[in-house]
Amino acid sequence: MQGNCVDSAAEQRAVSASEQCHGMTRRQRQLDELRDLCRCGAVARAIDLAFEHFADFGRDDDIVDLLADALERPEAPEDVLRRFAELCASQR
Repeated sequence: MQGNCVDSAAEQRAVSASEQCHGMTRRQRQLDELRDLCRCGAVARAIDLAFEHFADFGRDDDIVDLLADALERPEAPEDVLRRFAELCASQR
């Protein structure tokens, strides 16, 4: 593990569950997790979480911008770029 970056979904759930007891709303926990995932380079997982977030809380252009910034790296895989395009096209 590097810094706040987590290596597995199980560890991500453990982190999310531990934050819940600190009084954070689910929406805020998801936003924080999205930021952490983008910072760690786990953009594909962040996009999946963004779909869930949008379904629960509605579209958030700040999240779209966050993901777009994370995808500016030249090594972004085509399938991740396609998934991001699907996210951008949804909820409009």
